[in-house]
Amino acid sequence: MEMVDGVLKIDKFLTVTLGIIVLFVVKRLNGAVGFLREFNIPEPVTGGLLFLVLFGIIFAVSGTAVEFDQEARDVLLVYFFTTIGINASLKDLRAGGKPPAILLVITIGYMIVQNLTGVSVAALFGEPAAGGLLAGTVSLIGGHGTAIAWAPRIAEDFGIANAMEVGIACATFGLILASLMGGPIAKFLIMRHHLTPAKVETQDAAVS
Repeated sequence: MEMVDGVLKIDKFLTVTLGIIVLFVVKRLNGAVGFLREFNIPEPVTGGLLFLVLFGIIFAVSGTAVEFDQEARDVLLVYFFTTIGINASLKDLRAGGKPPAILLVITIGYMIVQNLTGVSVAALFGEPAAGGLLAGTVSLIGGHGTAIAWAPRIAEDFGIANAMEVGIACATFGLILASLMGGPIAKFLIMRHHLTPAKVETQDAAVS
């Protein structure tokens, strides 16, 4: 960790270590705050917003920016994309019957709508169509990991210098919006239709 021209540079080892610490802190915070727990706000959203405010205050008070080494991120993304679909199975999809099939069709339909909307808005403002894809399924379906993985390629091939920022911003907006909408809507439907689980699953870990 060193200070260079008013920027506090944090090396990759400390970056990963801080990330792990933040994960545990935010898990406890989500468990302790009723609103976050009730509406299933993901830890990345809580942690991202919390430390965004923290680093913003540090910059406003001292003028010091914080820069994290991103080298470890690219390695971890390889593990992420290697294992993300490891439990996916057509057998499970068939066993689920009609509901998963309907959900799959709706999801594919919305993916097309997302891309058409993103490309149309990009064209409206005179931006490359690839920038619209960053605001479509790349970020809204793929999330931060996919946006980070594809942004350098899109930036290089289509000359979009801020492709990374666009992808991360859209992924963050989509995640926050989905979290804030999904939890309340799910709770409303559960309460309205008096839904209960078909069976109570055995917990994998002990709880207090």
